[in-house]
Amino acid sequence: MKKLFYMLIVAMVTPLLSGCNNGSTAAPPSALSATAGDGRVKVTWTASPGVDYWLFTATDPSLSAFNWTGLPNQHAYAAVASPFYMCGLFNGTTYYFAANGRSNGGAGGSSSPTINATPYNASATWTAIPTPTNGVPLSTNLYGVGYTSLTTCSNNATSATGSFAAVGAGGAIFTSSDDGQHWTPPTTVPSGLPDLYAVTGYAANLNNPTTPALYWVAVGAGEASVYSTDGIWYDGLTYNPTYPALHSLTHVAGTFFAVGDNGTIVSGTVPTIPSNGIAWTTIITSGTTNNLQGVTHGNIYVAVGDKGTIVTSADGSTWNPQTPTPATTSTLRQVTYFASSYGSIYVAVGDAGTIVTSKDGGVTWITQTTPIVSNLVGIAAETQLVYVATPVVDPSLGFISIAQFVAVDNTGNAYTSPNGYTWTSVPVSTGTTSTNATSLNALVSSGFGYVAVGNAGATASAF
Repeated sequence: MKKLFYMLIVAMVTPLLSGCNNGSTAAPPSALSATAGDGRVKVTWTASPGVDYWLFTATDPSLSAFNWTGLPNQHAYAAVASPFYMCGLFNGTTYYFAANGRSNGGAGGSSSPTINATPYNASATWTAIPTPTNGVPLSTNLYGVGYTSLTTCSNNATSATGSFAAVGAGGAIFTSSDDGQHWTPPTTVPSGLPDLYAVTGYAANLNNPTTPALYWVAVGAGEASVYSTDGIWYDGLTYNPTYPALHSLTHVAGTFFAVGDNGTIVSGTVPTIPSNGIAWTTIITSGTTNNLQGVTHGNIYVAVGDKGTIVTSADGSTWNPQTPTPATTSTLRQVTYFASSYGSIYVAVGDAGTIVTSKDGGVTWITQTTPIVSNLVGIAAETQLVYVATPVVDPSLGFISIAQFVAVDNTGNAYTSPNGYTWTSVPVSTGTTSTNATSLNALVSSGFGYVAVGNAGATASAF
């Protein structure tokens, strides 16, 4: 039965490859190249007008445009455009690519030369990157960084491209559209902004470069908030020095949640721009009066803060305090969530190398024993796939781990972990620029790399 099913697939694909009308073959694309990244490959080429290109891939070096059906990990993609992103790939495994062309629905022409690329774990190599001096001086402290996906990969819903934003002292705002390598200030910002501590965003119209409906929201001192879609930033809630500071943001389907001092939690949606600001709603009871420093959403909402505080919510409205076991009194700075078909885990990090984890949906929290003594200020997680014949259960988790956790501290070090329990130190290079990567304050993952920001305009990336 399996052999018959395979024969039927080949029978259905063959007419598409050979053509069935008056179309014609075309030359393969020129300048075909493949660039590896963390769990992904970007394929680019030079296209000719009116030519429809097909891309073929497998993990066998004998690949061409005409033998792909029998090769391991084979795929064919019709009517593709450059650049083409494949994601969710095995790091350390070489992928091969070939392409051909046709016009007016004709048969595919000759195969291009076969090229290859090998995805890798980018979190092991960090490089400091420059911050612009126009608008805000390099000495500006950056306190928060966020990422918004704009397009997804061709073979799954993983982010392919997106935009970064960083915020900081005196209302500083920067954005970057090239993996955090170059940063520019916005066109317009409201006057008199206080320090901004966190920024995040989302695109309501993914894979629509013309109208992505991109929303950024940043929060900071005195419950200040600003938002933007087009490089112009508007007041979301005007700064009031008597109000508590907001330190962290997350969003779920366009609803933003911010947490801050005195257990403050607010939620709101971005209005049509321009308008009279974000209609923030204050959560009456967060379950604590301690300052909250970080927030995320997985199967539930989780916020963390001073004195080891953890509060959770199933719906974003009713919050309940949780207690790590054994308890910690260290300040928790940030929390992240990772889930796969094998299981899920929350990991929170904080002062004095504190790391607490929950693998039962946020009910029970365990404080980990690690050699880290510095203050951990940010954590993020991505999928990390490495091919093994028989995946094994991670003894710390009780299920198979395909995660890569990355944390950064306030002294310029990064740490990686496959499970949230065991950690390896990775220095953050200062590179050859004048920017130094010490005194980091925040970290974000794009799904295919990481960007960290800190004091004196420090920015560093791992891609």
